[in-house]
Amino acid sequence: MNQSFAIITALAIALSITACRNEGKGPESAPTPQSAAVTTETPAVTAGPTPGQPASPLPPASPGPQSKPEENFDFRGVRWGMTKDEVKKSEPKPVGHETEDSLSYRGSYRDMITYITYQFKDGKLYRAGVLYPEKLASDSLYLENYEHIKKEATKVHGEPVIDGETLLKPGAVIDPDNKAEAVCRGDLMMGAQWNVPGSIVILMMRGDGEDCLVSLIYSSEAVMGSPSEKNGSGSIEITK
Repeated sequence: MNQSFAIITALAIALSITACRNEGKGPESAPTPQSAAVTTETPAVTAGPTPGQPASPLPPASPGPQSKPEENFDFRGVRWGMTKDEVKKSEPKPVGHETEDSLSYRGSYRDMITYITYQFKDGKLYRAGVLYPEKLASDSLYLENYEHIKKEATKVHGEPVIDGETLLKPGAVIDPDNKAEAVCRGDLMMGAQWNVPGSIVILMMRGDGEDCLVSLIYSSEAVMGSPSEKNGSGSIEITK
């Protein structure tokens, strides 16, 4: 069964590159044993708690998926339409990188580096997300992280409305037992989508043969519904 959904693929990749290049050194080294132990249950992504203090699983310390939707936050401790100054006040750490229409923070997830990003349009927040760019020891670890994040998002948002994959290179032969390698090679993309009140949430895993990236993007439903946003994002077909 084929379904399509608007997904900001180019945006997610661009955000990760910008964050890594502008905030200093990118995560180039192999993971420590802790980062490779992806089956260990820990709190959701954190913005870097003070040493000695436990990471809180509640907003604003958790960049998504939200653990308490009843707080009425669209992402972490923010709501769509907030200004840059309001978003900065919601974050426990100083901004890592700032442009006219974006903010970026360095965080961590299960002992791995992450980048927390916020995007603004006409001075108002309309999209945010978490990028997981750290290089891991094997392609299968990216897939394990993707599945772990999807499981956590499902606990919060319910079953995804779309959960599948799409072939990026026509004619490529995909080994069902080696999908992680196919994704990181750039032949296949995996994605899931949740439609929640006021937001569209998209989890994506894709690569280009050199880098493999998992991203979790929250977008304002109102903005995603506009013709200009639809045209700008493109439509990615996901095969269930």
